[in-house]
Amino acid sequence: MRPSLTIPEGLAVADVVGQRLFEAGCTLAALPAHGLKPGGVRVAWPEMLEDADLDWINACPAEDMRPPRPGSAAITRMDEALSWIGLIGDDRLNWRKVVCLRLIVHPISHRYRWMWRKIANHLHIDHHTAKSWHQLAVADIARKIAQSTFSTSHIPHFAA
Repeated sequence: MRPSLTIPEGLAVADVVGQRLFEAGCTLAALPAHGLKPGGVRVAWPEMLEDADLDWINACPAEDMRPPRPGSAAITRMDEALSWIGLIGDDRLNWRKVVCLRLIVHPISHRYRWMWRKIANHLHIDHHTAKSWHQLAVADIARKIAQSTFSTSHIPHFAA
């Protein structure tokens, strides 16, 4: 699937990518996780998060306090946004880690579970570096999406 993105007028591509990643984190947090244990979830998570603090799974509020389940459109947007993380090059693994950790939000308040200082401590870096890596990763994703959209829509049909 080719990455695509609709950019509202007046916003930069990187701003929209950042918003979509945040929305993906909120959607992911709202999905039901009943019966999941961290060992079961870690199988499908990237290696980089296997050792991360995943107590947030068990700290989800009771069913009556959970946000409504996301609809299929929100889940589709989440899947697309999460696939963008793969656009970050393998040589930038730490950028990917920062983006993945920042995706973890509280299901009701939508507050980040991993603040910049916590991410920095986890990766043994400065919190300004963690924030910078996140911004660079989002800009890299936005650049690659913009290039993909431009290059596929502006190639003449007769070019081989």
